[in-house]
Amino acid sequence: MELWQSGFERIVPNWQRLEHDDYVRLRAAGDYLGRPVTDWSIGDVLRGSLSADGWAYVQDAFGYDSGIRAFNATDFIEFLHSGGDPTSVARTPDGGMESMPQSLAERFEWSGGAIWLGSEVASIEISDGAVVLHTNDGRSIRAGRVVLTAPVPALELLARTSPALGHPRFARAFAAVEGFPAMKLYLWYDHPWWRPAVSGIRSVTDLPVRKVFYLDARPDSPAAMLAMYTDALDVEPWLELAGSTSDGAPAPAPMLAEAQRCLREMHPDVADVPEPVGSALMHWGADPHEVGWHFWRGGAVSDEVLALAPQPDPALPIYLAGEAFSRQQSWVEGALEAAEAVLERLLAPASADSVKPVTRGG
Repeated sequence: MELWQSGFERIVPNWQRLEHDDYVRLRAAGDYLGRPVTDWSIGDVLRGSLSADGWAYVQDAFGYDSGIRAFNATDFIEFLHSGGDPTSVARTPDGGMESMPQSLAERFEWSGGAIWLGSEVASIEISDGAVVLHTNDGRSIRAGRVVLTAPVPALELLARTSPALGHPRFARAFAAVEGFPAMKLYLWYDHPWWRPAVSGIRSVTDLPVRKVFYLDARPDSPAAMLAMYTDALDVEPWLELAGSTSDGAPAPAPMLAEAQRCLREMHPDVADVPEPVGSALMHWGADPHEVGWHFWRGGAVSDEVLALAPQPDPALPIYLAGEAFSRQQSWVEGALEAAEAVLERLLAPASADSVKPVTRGG
């Protein structure tokens, strides 16, 4: 923390005393070493302000590759300052995070909405003032308004076949953020073999597993472990071992063997690290449509993009949400924040200069 905060002070002096409006003004007019402050990624700043060993240590100890390396510098500093610090306490609903979208889906259907899972939108066009979605199973759906919440790689693929997404402001919004893959490997055991050698709930290592979380309640009961948690460049060593496995399927044997090797090296005080009872692997990035999360790129002015993202083309009722277009990227809270921004745009009274949807050839 002390090392990276010394780098923060170079680009954002007195950053710990700044409020959000201060960051907005800084991104609009600030500069660092003769370049706009928004041009810099946090990795470029820290590489230039720390020794080679210091920079390597910060990367190793942080545990996440994308945040400490590629995140736009001023956005990263504000992100950590406003609660994005992965070392802070995190809480989840008693029913698990999945209970939130499940509850919203149930309320949506109860109100008369319909949910179609497994139906991919292949293209979007404008016809007779309405938005028309064409699906890969041959359906065409007319809508008065469309909110797109997919990851940016999926939106970029959709834009290639969708005249309705041809406005340059869509391309600008997509280009402002970078999506990163992520991978998690869960293992479970008959008992928490890591106790009492490990007293905490999380370990960070420079070994390929990078981050380990210990999920146990009592020494004599079954326990689970998030045995590998990687993102961005740290996913690459696992790609060949994982193959196409994802979506909670058991990990391939070579992958389990490498994870066990890392766990034994991480826990030298444990005489025998047992084989797991079972495993589950998730790879956000196994499908070209998906990523784990997004962060603002160096060169992007996030304040400008957040103003246009809810409705990039004022002439069309097409809106963008999702954690990519928020101040709390990578978090559930960011997705809710972006959804609220779209709702505010949808519910705002029409202004005199509002432009009605127009018919565009497709």
